[in-house]
Amino acid sequence: MKKSIGLLLVILAMVPFIITSVMAQDQSSASSQISSACDSFGVVKSQVERKAPSFCLKSLDGNQVVLDDLKGKPILLKFWATWCPSCVEELPMMEKFSEGRKDQLVILLAAIDGEKEKKVQRLIKEKKVTLPVLLDPKAKTARSYGVNFIPVSFLISQEGLIVGTVVGERDWVSPKAWSAVKELFDLR
Repeated sequence: MKKSIGLLLVILAMVPFIITSVMAQDQSSASSQISSACDSFGVVKSQVERKAPSFCLKSLDGNQVVLDDLKGKPILLKFWATWCPSCVEELPMMEKFSEGRKDQLVILLAAIDGEKEKKVQRLIKEKKVTLPVLLDPKAKTARSYGVNFIPVSFLISQEGLIVGTVVGERDWVSPKAWSAVKELFDLR
């Protein structure tokens, strides 16, 4: 009985130390959870500087878009397809995301729909998207970027370097989206 009471007293004496230790761990993990806007939006920052592969793609309006012509501006290059439900769901969000920001960020939507230009045109019209839509009919550009999952967005710096990637569907109208882009490109 004395041993049980002694053990109970030892345990009770240790409780404050255990609680203090657990609270300290919780605080340190909470501070590590307070992360950058990029982390909270799911932007994977590039660990190695990599030049964005150059391309020249036809847009839906018939113009040629050359990546090298856009140097000096930050770019969000999204690869998508009409047969991808997540991609289609993101289109109106991308349009809304771009509102009032077109002077700060170039957004390009690269469709990898093969030879189905009319299908892309119909969908873009239906979704009321005004952003530049590029056609990557044989997905050569997508392959040069290493795309093996869509939707995927590449964030390209003013210097033409891939500085971040967003894989999968995101809520581009959330404040987190613009915060992440501002943080990544150091925009105001």
